[in-house]
Amino acid sequence: MASTVTLEDALSNVDLLEELPLPDQQPCIEPLPSSVVYQPNFNTNFEDRNAFVTGIARYIEQATVHSSMVNGGRTWLKHKEIFQSISG
Repeated sequence: MASTVTLEDALSNVDLLEELPLPDQQPCIEPLPSSVVYQPNFNTNFEDRNAFVTGIARYIEQATVHSSMVNGGRTWLKHKEIFQSISG
């Protein structure tokens, strides 16, 4: 038989657990609250310009290869349809 626990009982149990001292003197692992400050930098003078250019070039190359594969697939389908209409 399962016993039911009310929300109030559960919350009081949690409060009691928070008050228990840690016997092995473990420190609290929760960090102190801190704010995050973000300052965007719109300076386009990149520190590693060559890496940026290489990354963009690789992206453009992959896009070109993908485009040629798609166009090749369309051409193949077109030839397949023509062949099927001739042989069929």
